[in-house]
Amino acid sequence: MGTIHLLCNAHLDPVWLWQWKEGAAEAVSTFRVAADFCETYDGFVFNHNEALLYAWVEEYEPELFARIQKLVSDGKWKIMGGWYLQPDCVMTSGESFLSQIQMGRAYFKEKFGITPTTAINFDPFGHSKGLVQILNKTGYDSYLFMRPYGKNQTFHWKGFAGSEVVAHRFFPAYNTLKGEAAKRIEEYMKDGFDGNVGICLWGVGNHGGGPSKLDMERIDAFIKEHPEVEILHSDAESFFREVPKDGLEEVTESLGPCMVGCYTSMVRVKQAHRALENKIAVTEKLMATTALTQGADYDETTLREAKKDLAFMEFHDVLPGSGIAGVESDGLRIANHGDEICDRLIAKHFFSLSAGQKKAKDKEIPILIYNPHPYPITGEFEVEFMLENQNWNEGEQTIAKVYNESGEFLPTQNEKPACTFNLDWMQRISFRGTLTPSGVSRFDCVLSVEEDYRMSPFAETEEEILVKTPHIEVAISKQTGRIRRYLADGKLLAENTGILEVYNDNEDPWGMTVNGFTEKIGEFTLLSDEEANAFYGYPEEKHPNVRVVENGDVRLSVEALLGWGNSKAIVTYTIPKASGYLDIHVTLFSQDVNKMIKFRLDTNIAGEAYGQTAFGTETMRAGCENVFQKWCGIVGKDGQISVLNNGIYGGSFEGSSILLSLLRTPIYAAHPIGERQIAPHNRWTPHIDMGERHFSFRITPTEHPDRDALVYNEEPVALSFFPSGDGEKPDAPIRVSNTDVLLTAMKRSGNQTILHFFNSKNENAECDVEFMGTTTHIKMMPYEIKFFTAEKNGLKETEFLG
Repeated sequence: MGTIHLLCNAHLDPVWLWQWKEGAAEAVSTFRVAADFCETYDGFVFNHNEALLYAWVEEYEPELFARIQKLVSDGKWKIMGGWYLQPDCVMTSGESFLSQIQMGRAYFKEKFGITPTTAINFDPFGHSKGLVQILNKTGYDSYLFMRPYGKNQTFHWKGFAGSEVVAHRFFPAYNTLKGEAAKRIEEYMKDGFDGNVGICLWGVGNHGGGPSKLDMERIDAFIKEHPEVEILHSDAESFFREVPKDGLEEVTESLGPCMVGCYTSMVRVKQAHRALENKIAVTEKLMATTALTQGADYDETTLREAKKDLAFMEFHDVLPGSGIAGVESDGLRIANHGDEICDRLIAKHFFSLSAGQKKAKDKEIPILIYNPHPYPITGEFEVEFMLENQNWNEGEQTIAKVYNESGEFLPTQNEKPACTFNLDWMQRISFRGTLTPSGVSRFDCVLSVEEDYRMSPFAETEEEILVKTPHIEVAISKQTGRIRRYLADGKLLAENTGILEVYNDNEDPWGMTVNGFTEKIGEFTLLSDEEANAFYGYPEEKHPNVRVVENGDVRLSVEALLGWGNSKAIVTYTIPKASGYLDIHVTLFSQDVNKMIKFRLDTNIAGEAYGQTAFGTETMRAGCENVFQKWCGIVGKDGQISVLNNGIYGGSFEGSSILLSLLRTPIYAAHPIGERQIAPHNRWTPHIDMGERHFSFRITPTEHPDRDALVYNEEPVALSFFPSGDGEKPDAPIRVSNTDVLLTAMKRSGNQTILHFFNSKNENAECDVEFMGTTTHIKMMPYEIKFFTAEKNGLKETEFLG
């Protein structure tokens, strides 16, 4: 006799077509109904996940929460999954997945004494292969999901570093309409049940609900009518315990693509999410450093609130951009809350870590920079400071020269500050230097006044603006505003490229009915000098459209104004004088609806396209929209090129071309339903990502994209700060000999220091980790993550702790 496990749930998005207060109200109502059913019907089992919803019930209706605790203890209510919530499962980073799991499991362990072993993500739009290793490392042996849609299927899902879980995709859905649960079971028996062991999900969902009296009556009658099958109210763990594990199909890839528009919709939410991810990581490392070297308070409780903000942003209808406009507002407001928490903690611990720095000399401005990475970083850094007095002498400019702690002069240049005062007062400088590992580096600005100061001259012809150094050759075309030529370390990586392309789209923010955006309808082209000056607000001026806005010993910046339809784009190229990369910033003024805008980079490299996923690297598919995290690129026999980003997740690849998906302009939460018209055409309806949007990315020939992308995202903290001169200058708490072994987290929990390491290469790796004066040698498999605690005699490998 076969067995069908009935899994009653009440899928409830905390936000989607509603904002969080309505989600909280529905959570209380749904849990109350479910508790009533558990107490009334013998044998009935209710399942629910997401610690956030339980926390709402605990806060807003504590008596109901106490009833649920008893039901869990009695086995009539099952804690499902055990995560903080159901996050997006392709754009969430590896460390954020770990945080989702840690916060959820800690909550359920404390409140219910339960630790689930089956992870569930019913609703997210695809699932990263990197999840498999994360599940293994956090104690999960099975995974239950729905998308991408397909037949009911149980399989061995294999991930990085030899990881594997048993996964099951259920069909057709996690919810049922009221009164139709028995019909779902009947359909499942006909089309999805293999006659052995099966699982069938039911319960009114999408806005809560769960069980109903009518459904219970009809299910009881159905069970009596089918004695040939054992049909029982159950849970996910019970199903997976009975599933035969031998002979299952093996799947070795991410589960996708799915809802490919979600990789791009609501770019501000995606950028705010990435920024908060980065800032939390830097804050943790900084706080751990001050705790280790100076005995400072770690502020774990305060930082946890920012982590909850980040976790909320990763919900699968927030980060993917599939909610209403109010959800976008909620997400951005919550991100700002987390950002402010981190900024306050960074300031507190940065000032603490500056102890022992010498007092500044007269007429010098000290610059302190904290490096969150356990190895030296050499690059271009920038900082702003204010002069001690305003210089009102017209034609004079205070010039800065930066020196390192050894007294060596560093390439320095003055640039336009964030403010726009035509006054010699607020200063912004960039310089090239090297930062010490996991600590604060000191630089000093020596000031002088120059009369008739002008920007440094630059090389140009009638056709192009040129930067040529031993490291790089970049030419920007004056005729097109595009990259005319780009060579780094002698390798031709791109030419006549950097094209903003426009593609036809529709109102659907999910991209439910497509796998990509391929109907190109135009390109942004360079506006005339007259049009550019008029756009900037000075139609009487004669400045060329393709213009140099910064130039000095450190870098040169060129900007160009382009347009298509009603939209405009300012593209700014920043070319360093001593590095091989090219930075691009695009300011889009988006005014055309139902369009996709991509940035196209053509290369001369014939090879495979790759992109970063959670704790790993994956091959990108041709002919469809792909999702990646901090970088994507092409590797071939002729070289390698990578594009690092700080908030772009979608793109496509055509031959040797990389197409970054910048934004889409569909309608908020416009859901395709069969052949029906997606949205009304007889009224104004707000579209996503209309208006001013910003994008930054870096083109680089690096062979270490994970390391460089981490440094690009987790930026050092730079501040002009006058230290007291008191205290002792602390030593760096940690140094890592192999820069491809990344320190993805360094944190404290109670009195314990926890470190996470990730081998970013597809090959075995070894390194020495010097931690607080003791060296530990570690070995790692390709793309492996490992967790350590700090002990008196070095680092000790451990299971996942948080």
